[in-house]
Amino acid sequence: MVERKPDSAQIRDFLAGLEKQTWLRRGERDWWPKFVFHYTDLLNAVSVLRDGCLLSRNLAEQQSKLVVSSGSRRELARTDSAITNCVRLYFRPRTPTQFYAEGIQSRDSLSRSRYPDAHCPVPVFFLFDSTAILTRGDCKFSDGGLNSPSYRILSTAAELALLPWKEIYHNSWVNYTPVIAHRRNAEVIVPDRLDLGALRFIYCRSAAEKETLLSLLPSRVRHRYQRVILATSRTTLFEKRHTFVEEVRLSSRSARFTFSPDTKSPGPFHLRVELVDQSGHRYYSEEREFQANGSLSLNIPGSMSEYSICLRLDEHVAYRNSYYEEMGIPF
Repeated sequence: MVERKPDSAQIRDFLAGLEKQTWLRRGERDWWPKFVFHYTDLLNAVSVLRDGCLLSRNLAEQQSKLVVSSGSRRELARTDSAITNCVRLYFRPRTPTQFYAEGIQSRDSLSRSRYPDAHCPVPVFFLFDSTAILTRGDCKFSDGGLNSPSYRILSTAAELALLPWKEIYHNSWVNYTPVIAHRRNAEVIVPDRLDLGALRFIYCRSAAEKETLLSLLPSRVRHRYQRVILATSRTTLFEKRHTFVEEVRLSSRSARFTFSPDTKSPGPFHLRVELVDQSGHRYYSEEREFQANGSLSLNIPGSMSEYSICLRLDEHVAYRNSYYEEMGIPF
């Protein structure tokens, strides 16, 4: 049983009132106060769902659960170990941290980035009930990014109400300043680990990435979470500035991949597509340099009725799924 804060009722009332604020209802942000947000790479998300909890960075590293590290080493070096011993969530999506890390970026694109080692190729968002998290006795929050030298750690309902919400939820380039960037990165922290009891939704960037996540989950885990795993076109959740697979059409004869048309880093990537037939035989259908700014069509050798397919860009899993040909019903 999770211990609750003595001012839980006041926290609940404040959050209910915050989403009704007129200034927040403009720009499709009125749903943000319902949740606190955690994003991580697809492969980490599989581990989280399999284990049933989020781990702090330090615990995840100790247990070899951090498959993809999307944080900048420079920024992590500035972060106190007391913070990296916590599970970290945000009050909002589309933080400055996410802006630099999200999407499959080519080597050239990363070399030109402000944070060239901050890379979350296939982000998956976990949306937790904000009231359930913020009323936990062990939950604290900040008024800005926890990798900066100027943040405060807070915990009460009165402190929550006094946070600079217009700056935290700021969502345009108008009057964008270092202070706004700091506020947008305001965080929610829980020590060591966080179970998924307050998890409400899991969002993927596209239908193809949803299919990939579901295909990577063990069947028992997929059955448990598939109703809350969704694909979204919301521009208030993902940046969608860099390459990703939007849609895939599989058949017994071909596989057609459609990539995001607006990517700012189309490549070149090293493309590798691997096919595995129902007997476990592996085919390497394609391996070459590739510009991901349109679509890709591949022939399936031998017209297979059942196979698994995995597409990688610079060794990042961009798509994975299995195909089973529907059998006709004899009459």
